[in-house]
Amino acid sequence: MVEVLLIDPPFPERPWDINWLTQFPPKGLMYIASYLRENNIGVKVLDTKQMQFERPSLLRRSIEEICALAKIKIQKEAPKFVGITSTTISYLPALEIAKAVKEISPETIVVIGGVHVTHTPEDTLKNDFIDVVVKGEGEIPMLKLAKGIPFEKIKSISYKKDGQIIHNEFGELLNAEDIPIPAYDLIDMKNYAYVVLMCTRGCPHQCSFCEVPCTHGNIIRYRPVEKIKKELELAFSLNNKLEIRLEDEFLGLNLERAEKILELIRNHSVLPFRTATRPDSISDKLLQLLKKANCSNLYIGMESGSDEILKFNNRAMTASKILEIAELCKKNEMMFHAGFIFGLPGETKQTMQQTLEIAKKCCDASFHTVRKNFNELLEMMPFKLIVENSRAEFNLLSPNPGTPIAKNPDYFKFKILHKNWELYDCNTIVGLPKGLTEEDILNFKEYAFKEIQKQMISYGLPVNWWDRGYKG
Repeated sequence: MVEVLLIDPPFPERPWDINWLTQFPPKGLMYIASYLRENNIGVKVLDTKQMQFERPSLLRRSIEEICALAKIKIQKEAPKFVGITSTTISYLPALEIAKAVKEISPETIVVIGGVHVTHTPEDTLKNDFIDVVVKGEGEIPMLKLAKGIPFEKIKSISYKKDGQIIHNEFGELLNAEDIPIPAYDLIDMKNYAYVVLMCTRGCPHQCSFCEVPCTHGNIIRYRPVEKIKKELELAFSLNNKLEIRLEDEFLGLNLERAEKILELIRNHSVLPFRTATRPDSISDKLLQLLKKANCSNLYIGMESGSDEILKFNNRAMTASKILEIAELCKKNEMMFHAGFIFGLPGETKQTMQQTLEIAKKCCDASFHTVRKNFNELLEMMPFKLIVENSRAEFNLLSPNPGTPIAKNPDYFKFKILHKNWELYDCNTIVGLPKGLTEEDILNFKEYAFKEIQKQMISYGLPVNWWDRGYKG
């Protein structure tokens, strides 16, 4: 018998390849598992994403089959608590898992957490198979639940009592020094291709489309470099072929710290790694440090090429700064994957065209690097991945619960069409800015995609090698 079983739910069925998404360990749950174990709570982790594709055949399992397997696990472990995490897109599969738990073990206390339910506790608790919602970060509330502290004394949870839904106030967040090292040893890391290295928590910005400040706080907490070092040592001791995904929105704000982290990566990884960071974090010096550490490419959320749209959506960025970043990447021969969003509040046909023009200039810089280093890159990774690491990406806005847009759509003049959460995938229209239709946005996205293809051809890149359906 185990006291707590933490479950990562499967992804919903999508019309494109989602196998690559199963290659990441359930990072959030690994932090919670580590924190519980440090406090002498027996804990195990079940990653149902790993069940979605049977290896080596990669035959896909249905949600129903995964729920049946989860029931078998519950019968074997007999946990007192089951903690399930969920994003917006995985919320409905998470509910299916929760329902399965209650069906096989009604006495088990089912707790659900994650960014989605943090902002929808009332609706979530209307499901009779959910007992508790954890709001915000999960380490402290889950520990207090596992210790048997009465619900009314635990901050950052919502729960049911005598048929009523009760919302406790939000509690304190972990200090940076207390954020644990993820308990990778509780799962088989050889089943994964990546380790995601998250070096900070929290964000001081208020971008209209992001829920991070309302989930992790509006102050940046920098994890100690020594703990990042131990995390890498643990992960690579369990699988020395992992590829690192460095996700640090504020990497370039402290170059001395960045240099220490990148030196750790260079000492541990023989594979090129990828980095995601905010555009205002990028400088010539940071790019030099990244190249030295064997970073192969950056993901940069540019979001729009219109100063008007960037300002209205509280994105601390300008079109001229985007172009400056593109030139820096070209100078340093750094591939970068520029992310843009169509359909932001205030969007018009004119601003979408402005975004496309900026995106094409980003592609010019990145495709220049690809063409110059094509043979070396092709030996390093498949062409599909080269494209995904160097082209502009056009997403569709998904205003998840907790984002300023979702909280105040009238202010942003944005119409949310529905709450079918499985379609909040950034590839489906779920809402519209005033003055644009669904057809306007989808047609322009298709046009923009073809324009980028033309650019690839102009640089002599073999477009026919690229499968548009790949999402990497």
